[in-house]
Amino acid sequence: MDIDARRLARSMVRVGTVSSTNPATMAARVVFEEKDNMPSAELPVLTRGSGGNRDYWLPDVGDQVVCLFPANDKSYTTGFILGTYFTEKHPPNAATQDVRRLDFGDGSFMEFDRAAGSLTITCTGPVTINGSTINLN
Repeated sequence: MDIDARRLARSMVRVGTVSSTNPATMAARVVFEEKDNMPSAELPVLTRGSGGNRDYWLPDVGDQVVCLFPANDKSYTTGFILGTYFTEKHPPNAATQDVRRLDFGDGSFMEFDRAAGSLTITCTGPVTINGSTINLN
């Protein structure tokens, strides 16, 4: 990769810290330390679905995120938040590829272990299950 291509890639992909969120639009503002804490515009957070199948998730204020901006957008107004990543300060709560786990800030979590075929749900509050039929085997 030549120097110009590396420079372009560095300007398109940025790591920053979430400074505020907008739950109604599933967007967040991000500040970039290497750019003197320059804030972005509200950036949409990429998700796994937005049509019939949906996934709603917002990073927390203070989370480190990876952002993608179109080439030459030095004002950080048109881009996307690709996601967050684990750090030494915030390590993952599972360490095996057999586990899918979803943790919540209050200590609640859901964990499926495909090797064991087990599903664990821990909730700090009430659990509500709605359905036309509920089968317990």
